[in-house]
Amino acid sequence: MYQEESFRTSGVMYAHTRSDEADMEYKMHCHDSYEIYYMITGNVEYLLEGRSYIPRPGSLIVIPPGCFHGLKVLDGEEYHRIRVHFVRELLGEREQEMLLKPFAPGWCCYEEQFQMEWYFHALEECGSYGKDLQDIAISARLLSILTKIFAICQDASGTLRGKEGQAREIIRYINEHLKEPLTLEGLAGTFYMSKNHLTSIFKRATGTTVARYILYKRMAVVRGELSAGIPAAEAASNAGFGDYSSFFRAYKKMFGCAPTDKGGAGLPEMDKSRDF
Repeated sequence: MYQEESFRTSGVMYAHTRSDEADMEYKMHCHDSYEIYYMITGNVEYLLEGRSYIPRPGSLIVIPPGCFHGLKVLDGEEYHRIRVHFVRELLGEREQEMLLKPFAPGWCCYEEQFQMEWYFHALEECGSYGKDLQDIAISARLLSILTKIFAICQDASGTLRGKEGQAREIIRYINEHLKEPLTLEGLAGTFYMSKNHLTSIFKRATGTTVARYILYKRMAVVRGELSAGIPAAEAASNAGFGDYSSFFRAYKKMFGCAPTDKGGAGLPEMDKSRDF
C-alpha cells in the first residue's frame, strides 16, 4: 500500500505519505533545498551526516541544504510521514536571517512536537488552490511553520543533535575544506589511519563512499551559487572543482542538464543518478 498527497511549485515541494513496505537499504541523498520532516507513525532509521537516529512519533527533523542523509524502513508497519522542501528565496531578507537559524547548526531533531501536524495540514490545503491564491497561501503557511519551528528551537526542549565521533570529525573536516583538494590518501594521512580503515568507518557512518560524499557536497554548493546568479565556472571553482570540464560532465550526469540550463530549476534531488 502506498498513498501520497503532494504538490510542487517552483519553490516548495510538499508530500504527505503512507506506506507499509519495508526497505532495509539506506536511500542516501542530499538536496539543494531546506527540508522539514515530520514523523507521524512508523519504524524507520535515519542516517544523517554519520549519525543514525530512529525518530519516534511526533519527531520533527530540520535538514539544511547539502546535508547527506537517508533512511531505511525497518518493518511492514504503516509508515506515515510529511515532508516539506523549500528554497530560501521564498523568504524575505529579514525572514531568512531569523527563520533559517534552526537549520544553521546542521540537522536537528525536536521530539514530541505533535502540535506541528496542524501546521502541515494547513499547508496541504494549498495543493487544491488556484495558482494565484496558492502562491499567497503557501507563503503565509510556510512562514507560519518556520515561525513555529523557530519558537521550538528557542525553547530547545526535546532536542537531539549529531554527536562527535571519528567519522563525524572526518565529515566536519571535509565540509570545512571543500574548496581545497581532497583525496582519500590525503584524508587518511590527516587522520593517521589506513585508507581501508577510513573507508570502512566512513561507509558505516554515512552509507556512502568518501568520493561520492565529496562530490555531492560540492554539487550542493554549486547549486546554491547558481541559484544566487553566480556564473557556472566561478561556482564550480568556489565549490572545489579544479577542472571545469570534469565538473561539467559530472553535473550533466547527475542533473541531466548543463549547469547553465535554467530548465532544470526547482527542487531536484541530488541522487537522480545511482551511478555516482
